[in-house]
Amino acid sequence: MVQIIQTSQGNYLLCDPEHGQLSTERDIVDLMGLFGEVGANLLLISKEALHPDFFDLSTGLAGEISLKLSTYRMKTAIVIDIESIPSQRFREWAGECNRGRDIHFCDNLQDAEEWLLDLG
Repeated sequence: MVQIIQTSQGNYLLCDPEHGQLSTERDIVDLMGLFGEVGANLLLISKEALHPDFFDLSTGLAGEISLKLSTYRMKTAIVIDIESIPSQRFREWAGECNRGRDIHFCDNLQDAEEWLLDLG
């Protein structure tokens, strides 16, 4: 489900579709276990690594996942073109997330990595 990315500024976990989709709160709990094992404290998620239910706020999946991420202070960047999501509610919610410090939606991998590593 994840790759460990090592940079001179720090290590982060990369969730991509090759390793499965995050589809439950349990998936996030499993990721938390990896953080201590690999010495990473940042998370980068590609859009394709998120189950489609994540983008439908009525399913509650986005809320469950974001609550776990925020509660355990897992600084997380999600690579996605927000405008490509049809749900206005989701786009508004993502905008609210971007005002905080825990979860940030970025248009591309470079911006996501810069935000995670505080390079931008």
